[in-house]
Amino acid sequence: MLILKQFDVRLIRLQKEDLELVRSWRNSAHIQNKMIYRDYVTEEMQQAWYKTINNPSNYYFIIEFNSTKVGLINAKNFDDKQGFGEGGIFIGNPEYEHSFAAVYASLCLLNFVFYMLDGINKSRIRILKSNYRAIQYNKLLGYEWIEDTSDGLNEIYELTKENYFIKGLRLNKAAAIFTKGSSRMELIGEPSPQNMDIINELLITKIPPLAIPDF
Repeated sequence: MLILKQFDVRLIRLQKEDLELVRSWRNSAHIQNKMIYRDYVTEEMQQAWYKTINNPSNYYFIIEFNSTKVGLINAKNFDDKQGFGEGGIFIGNPEYEHSFAAVYASLCLLNFVFYMLDGINKSRIRILKSNYRAIQYNKLLGYEWIEDTSDGLNEIYELTKENYFIKGLRLNKAAAIFTKGSSRMELIGEPSPQNMDIINELLITKIPPLAIPDF
């Protein structure tokens, strides 16, 4: 298992035991209407999907905030040659939809990707044009529009490492103040065939929190 810990959140690599929880979130009305794919997800479909993403190119994490599992965040389809992956997030527990959980989780994952994974220089996301809240939120993180999708319903935004180091710095510093000192990232877990080599190297060397940017 791989766990990232920072800013009062723990990001726990998705395991089989949480698939039904994620499926219940995914099929709920308040999440479904924000998704590109809106059909009902069956248990069989969920199991089949998990088999396609449980590998070194895809990282889906349960967001744990205040000791409660509240949502899912991902960095998927990593391409070492082009140096980018595709991000996504949703808060499945409606009680935490307006909390800082999404912000802290986004910063935690982006810090991990851009500060710790050499060779990953860009993150891309797809957003429904009608999801204005998500568009504004991601612009705040530093994402910039690059193109519309061919169906005309979605937009693709891109965040470069350089832009995140500028835009994200202010957000990281604010998060560090609000979380009262929990800004040092902790990387927890053991090497696994489901991890990229660079992640396994970090786990093997047991990189200390002090070696990771402290905001």
